[in-house]
Amino acid sequence: MGTTKHLPGWPARQIPRVTLGLQLSLKRNETMRPEGLRQSDRVSFRIPVDVSWVGNGGLEVKQAAETLLVSRNGGVLRLAEKFFAGQEITIRRQREGDNWKIARARIVAEIDQDPDGFLYAIAIVDPRADFWDIDFPAPFQAQEALARLLMECSFCQRREVVYLNEPELKSFEVRKCVARVCPHCDAPSIWIEAQQEVAAESAAALDDGDDRVSPRRNRTRVKARVLACIRRRGFQEEIAVCEDLSKGGISFRSRNQYPEGSRVEVAVPFTPGSAAIFVPIRIVFSQLIPAAGLYRHGAAYVRPPNESGA
Repeated sequence: MGTTKHLPGWPARQIPRVTLGLQLSLKRNETMRPEGLRQSDRVSFRIPVDVSWVGNGGLEVKQAAETLLVSRNGGVLRLAEKFFAGQEITIRRQREGDNWKIARARIVAEIDQDPDGFLYAIAIVDPRADFWDIDFPAPFQAQEALARLLMECSFCQRREVVYLNEPELKSFEVRKCVARVCPHCDAPSIWIEAQQEVAAESAAALDDGDDRVSPRRNRTRVKARVLACIRRRGFQEEIAVCEDLSKGGISFRSRNQYPEGSRVEVAVPFTPGSAAIFVPIRIVFSQLIPAAGLYRHGAAYVRPPNESGA
């Protein structure tokens, strides 16, 4: 539990319970922009943080926490205390040595509970804070991506959500790294997949927006046997083998059958224990492979309405 310190002049306040379904995600929660546009990808990534806030009776409460998801201007935190929507908190994360980064954030909603506490979507108040030290590309750039990974520069360790093209995907398939120019080093460097800062467990924050499918069957498909993680609400995550990828979708083999037209989420490439970027897909076809006892699926990426015409 947290420690307390009296702050004079602060009135006691009630903290009502806010309960929303697990299907709420950062797509709706981050910064609550009225036009509902997504500002960045959401990365399943664990980062330890310290959280402080003003509690009942004007007491400052401090507590250790961790993220389950991070995005450019927000994230999902697990906390043991109850909060109300709109409540402000201060979050701190330690960098190298005694170098700490501090930002103010706002509780957007309680999205779930688990045995270790409550899961809250948060929005960072200052969008220029760069609190996570992660570069997030503009979402429209994803139109040209075959796959996406959270990677870090082997020189400066700066992290970035990287949209992989065909040569980079092939390099990662064989060598588990890619060569690219680091915008911070301003020089070519080797990029590897970023590792969790704390022990990895499966995160759950599913998307439930009204999106549209963009199959784009005329896209060039790239053969690549990499792992993919399939996530479906109400079921355990499944590790599948991806057969090919395109800018519009993927083909994968799976032990489970996913009905045509159903919607799931996929992270590809996927490495167990590493960061994962899940994006929504819709199953276009499902075919039994009798000799292998598996199913081959074709799926199209689901684009938000503001991206579908790009």
